[in-house]
Amino acid sequence: MRCIGILLTLVALFPLSALTGEKETKPDYKEFSRLVHSIVLAKMPKEIVDASGWGGTIPAPPNLPFPQLRKYIKVGDKVEVPHGTWRRFTGKIESPDKNLIINLTDFKPLNAKTHRIAFDVDATMAWNIELQQWQKGLLLLPIATVADARFTAAIVCDVGVELDLTTFPPALKIEPKVADLGLNLVDVKLRSGPLLTGEKGEQMAKDIKDVLRLAVKASEPLVKAEVNRVIEESLKQGKGTIGVGAMMKALPKAK
Repeated sequence: MRCIGILLTLVALFPLSALTGEKETKPDYKEFSRLVHSIVLAKMPKEIVDASGWGGTIPAPPNLPFPQLRKYIKVGDKVEVPHGTWRRFTGKIESPDKNLIINLTDFKPLNAKTHRIAFDVDATMAWNIELQQWQKGLLLLPIATVADARFTAAIVCDVGVELDLTTFPPALKIEPKVADLGLNLVDVKLRSGPLLTGEKGEQMAKDIKDVLRLAVKASEPLVKAEVNRVIEESLKQGKGTIGVGAMMKALPKAK
């Protein structure tokens, strides 16, 4: 029983038939789950690149020793040299059928026109990580590795459902809005093992986790927008318990 994600596992839906007095029947969640999963995959970018920590430089100090071993970069009309830690991350979800799980945890009416949909998401992304340590133009430590980062999300979305009686036949307006969303990095595992041993290796592993955690948090606004689009499209295409037809049955009848 699955359903949504950008990143999303489905279970235990509130039956809309309870609102209409109809006999409760077991809904087909699998079809809706496959529908949402396919929409998510279609909208999900093939990869995510974070190069915000790549390319730090300082003005080139005069009379540096071993100039032939150093890297020089022209910035405008000045010459600078790489300095500090450069970081670049490229991430994607490999095998999304296995590494992207979407769980519907709640689906219920809040009032005559609003339904609440809540999801738990569990996803694992593979990240290509590039780290370079520069000292005034000298490359001291180049590292490239692949890490699996697992993160979870708790998403609550309130869906406004309303009949537009100004058209004939009346149209159904669906307006989803994310009420709450929290993305959390659970764990990071390097496929090649520790990059370095000892205290430096532990610090580097911590730095990687911190950077990925910040990247996950920074993506929350984008995820909110994508969740709204996915839910709206899924409800319009969906059938059965949580499709447009079922929601129309739950609406108060126009007098």
